[in-house]
This record gives sequence, structure tokens and C-alpha cells, in this order.
Amino acid sequence: MSRTVSVPAGRIERWLDTYWVRHGHGPVTASDDGVVVAGTDGATARLRLLWPGVVLGDDPLADLVAAAHSPRRLGLLAVRADGHAVGLWDGTAVTASKRRGHYVQSRTAAGGWSQQRFARRRENQAKAAYEKAAGDVADIIEPMATRLDGLVAAGNPAALKAVLADPRCRRTAALATAVPLPHLELRDTSREALTDLAGRLLSVSIAIDEPD
Repeated sequence: MSRTVSVPAGRIERWLDTYWVRHGHGPVTASDDGVVVAGTDGATARLRLLWPGVVLGDDPLADLVAAAHSPRRLGLLAVRADGHAVGLWDGTAVTASKRRGHYVQSRTAAGGWSQQRFARRRENQAKAAYEKAAGDVADIIEPMATRLDGLVAAGNPAALKAVLADPRCRRTAALATAVPLPHLELRDTSREALTDLAGRLLSVSIAIDEPD
């Protein structure tokens, strides 16, 4: 049986203790993208971090756990058609944040001149929404960008690109380029969603294979 779980860094030692009690303490080996912890019953758990550039040495599991516990200061940017949220993560929680709703008309199947006019209106609405998002990035993330470890960006890729292309977001865009982080799925643009984004990025992803 195979499954994948996401374990917060603060619970990883407890998770490993439970795994070893259940499956036995087998060998631990480094893999290309993480650490494989084997049980004596044939089970394996492949642990990896979404955070890039983790260096694993002679004790790869200890190195991975230490990297998981490293505090990260992050910029948080979530953009969807219906709204955006911007915030800062201080290593344990979201601090400054701002959320705004958007109104961008849905697409239409009408043709001719009406469709062209509708498309222009929709394009203008989207542009205005992304400019507001860029303004919030400029207020919240931009002043701190050079002191952050990375930018967590989630939501609509085209919208994110438009926001980061705004001249007011120059340092934030440079941070996103310097520390490439995985694109995460986004359920909404609430403050709780920002907390969830940081939590998912900084958790340990574990792929478990257990004997039938």
C-alpha cells in the first residue's frame, strides 16, 4: 500500500518514532531528492523537503530534519480571479497581510463586436486587479524582500507573472527568481490560506510504501 503524507517540521521526530515502532528500525540512505528510511518488515518511507538546496552529509536523516527545523522568513503572494492576498511569514506565523477581492467578468461565448467589447472590458478589469495586487506587494513584501529567504507564490500563473512584472515589485520579483520555489495549489485567498501555503512548503513530504 502506498500513500503520501505531509508532516510539519515540529512533528517529524514523533512521526519517525511511530514509524520505527510500527515497522522496525532498518537502514537509512540518502536518495537523489531526500532520505529513504527502511523498516525491517519491508516498509519504506521516502522523506523530502519542498525547500530547495538541502545538503545531506554523512547523517542524511539528521541533516534533513535539521533543515526542516530551520526558520524561514517568507513573502507570501496568492492571486486568483476572485481576489488576492499578500503577507509575510516570520518563521512561525503570518504577520503583516492584506487581502482584497476582485471583480473580473467570466468569459462569454457571444461573438462579433459584443464579444470583442466584452473581452476588452474583462482585460481591463484583470489589469486593474493585478495592479492592486502589485500595490499591496509593494507595501508589504517589497520593503522586506532583501531580508527574506524566499517568495511563496500561488494561484493563477499569468496573474502572478503580471503582478511580479510591475516595476513596484522589482525586489520581490528578483527574490522569486533567486530562490525558485514550487508552485502550490491554492484554495482561496484568505489569511488562513496564506498560513497553509507556508505550512505546506515547510513541511516534510513523506511517500510511504507498506507491505500488503
